[in-house]
Amino acid sequence: MDFTFWYLFPVGIIIAIFSMSAGISGANFWIPVYIFFIRIDPLISFWLALITMLFGFGSGVARNIYQGTIDWYIVKQYLVPSIPAAVIGSLLASYVNGNHLLLIFSSFIFIFGLYQLIACIVSRKEKLKHRRIYWEIGFVGGFLKGLIATGLGKLIMPGMWDHERIKSPSQVIGSTVVILFIIDFVAALMRMKPDFVNELIENRTTIFNVLVFVVPSVIIGGQIGPQTIRGAAASHLKIYVSIMLILVSILIFSRLLA
Repeated sequence: MDFTFWYLFPVGIIIAIFSMSAGISGANFWIPVYIFFIRIDPLISFWLALITMLFGFGSGVARNIYQGTIDWYIVKQYLVPSIPAAVIGSLLASYVNGNHLLLIFSSFIFIFGLYQLIACIVSRKEKLKHRRIYWEIGFVGGFLKGLIATGLGKLIMPGMWDHERIKSPSQVIGSTVVILFIIDFVAALMRMKPDFVNELIENRTTIFNVLVFVVPSVIIGGQIGPQTIRGAAASHLKIYVSIMLILVSILIFSRLLA
């Protein structure tokens, strides 16, 4: 075993805890790690982030099932538009330059993070409960997940917070984690075109040495994360997520400018 990437084990636990506790895609943090520290090609980094999240979210799904913090009706409703959209986005990703994907990725998380942060600070009104499932938002989010490995959780969560079936923040996160796990699988699978598979084979040694440390770390973090948000205030979670997204986007922008 090559211990060059040993540091990914503690980093992976931290990223998985953060992702599971906030209900956002771990790709927001793994893509910068793979690009800055491992120096993997952007297209491979996006795919590797999806594979990493499969293990982390898989662990998180198991923990949320145990805790009973999943609303399966909402999960099924949002999967209807997001699965076909993820297929479209994943197929399109292979035709887009890696640096352009990074620009789209960083722009999206910066705009969303800033918007949500301002909304949390300015808005003090309590929203009314509703029964609506935002299928159009699920489609856009699924497309972005397929294209840039993120976007779905961020877009569908606001509509889920005030759904009448949701009783706590942990139920929003738990339901979102299940949706992201399934869509991550679809997105990763759809990227497996012959040319791309050849690139993965060429980089198999690096990918294997990375996953040896990453997989157990995200499984551990996936068990811890869901427990950290039980009873947490929704407004605090949103501010916490927004600030981290803005910081990550700045890191990506600095890389592109360099």
